[in-house]
Amino acid sequence: MKGSIARRLALMFALAAIVITSTSAVLLRCSLKQSLETQMHNELALRHSVLDPVLSKYGSPAMWAVMRDKLDSLTPADQRVRYWVLSDDPVYRYGGAMPDGVDRSRHADGFAIMEIAGQHCPMMLLSKTIPAQGSRPQLRFIVGLDSTPFMATLGNFTKTLILTSALGIALAVLLGYWVSRFGLEPVRRLSNQANSLPPGDSKQRLETEALPAELQELAVSFNGALARQEAAWCQLEGFNANVAHELRTPLTNLIGQTQVALVHERDANELQDLLQSNLEELERMGNIVNDMLFLAGAESGQRATELSDVSLYEEASKTVEYLEPALLDKQLNVVIQGDMRVRIDRRLFHRSLANLLHNAARYAAPASTITVSLVRDGLQAEVSVSNAGEPIDSAHLEHLFERFYRADAARARSDAHHGLGLSIVRAVASMHGGRVFARSEQGLNTFGFSLTSDTLR
Repeated sequence: MKGSIARRLALMFALAAIVITSTSAVLLRCSLKQSLETQMHNELALRHSVLDPVLSKYGSPAMWAVMRDKLDSLTPADQRVRYWVLSDDPVYRYGGAMPDGVDRSRHADGFAIMEIAGQHCPMMLLSKTIPAQGSRPQLRFIVGLDSTPFMATLGNFTKTLILTSALGIALAVLLGYWVSRFGLEPVRRLSNQANSLPPGDSKQRLETEALPAELQELAVSFNGALARQEAAWCQLEGFNANVAHELRTPLTNLIGQTQVALVHERDANELQDLLQSNLEELERMGNIVNDMLFLAGAESGQRATELSDVSLYEEASKTVEYLEPALLDKQLNVVIQGDMRVRIDRRLFHRSLANLLHNAARYAAPASTITVSLVRDGLQAEVSVSNAGEPIDSAHLEHLFERFYRADAARARSDAHHGLGLSIVRAVASMHGGRVFARSEQGLNTFGFSLTSDTLR
């Protein structure tokens, strides 16, 4: 639902006020109506209590004439109250026919309602049977009370109640909107503060101390997002700088060699050597681009899909056999310890282990032993490569798996290595739900990664 929060809150205030006010108004009106009906019943019962004993005493026609005069005097001019005496003997009848034309002499005693044609409000009736006395037969005595004044009171009360309820609802809406605006003032201040953050300054954060408790969590989360964005921008800037640096070298070589070749005439052999050199530089650039595309896919949440049940010892042996020529150059010996079967992407495993072995071979002491350890840790398989070499400062260990990061920039570098090998290891571990780790202790440098598998055994 779009729109102002203050308006939405005011609308909710209005709905709450409508429900509460309407319920209260209905209850009040019902209570008043019941009270008015009780008053009408009480008045009818009072008149009966006064006249019933008199009617019971008048048993002769002569005395009944006195009763007629008495009933005439008790009937008001506006006929708000009317009396009827129904009897089989016409001498003892009074009040004429009933206005609704109903023979009420056959009805049971008690209260009743009589609708009168042309009159909006009905007449309340109370009927009682008077036993026979002397020569007088049994009588049916009915007192009628016009409900118009009572209903007029109820109508006026209803109109007042509707007007009061409408004004109360309108006031609740206005007050609700004002309260909402006032209550949301910290939100507006927070929004203004966020909008006033200067562009280009990634270290700026929102002030959270003066905010209400409900908004502090939001501000802290926003500051966390700013911090993550700052880290992402720093990483992106570093990445762009590193990529530009890594690609600039082969591009410079290509341009320089080509310019030199164009200055003088070259024979076919020299041009072939030049093209071969240029091809090596182009292959290096292609490797950088392919590795960057692979890392981008891994960081976007891509998971390993080509899974198969393999023996890590067998797969590690294949990788060592493939890299044997590079290991023999420094007279390095590789020992594989441990084994287990896991469900992983075989191609990615070979790639990550090959990168670790390349890294170990580059920095291992000549004629030393490189150890590949395959260890089970719960539902994870840990693969590590250890070599004897110069110790690595602990400040560098947590950064060694970052792109293009080198603990010692002065170390000799081969053009075949462009600083993405360990980053690819971390990406492979992430694609298998694992992690990477690095240790440097007791003259051994250990780099490794873990693989999560639901079929580890």
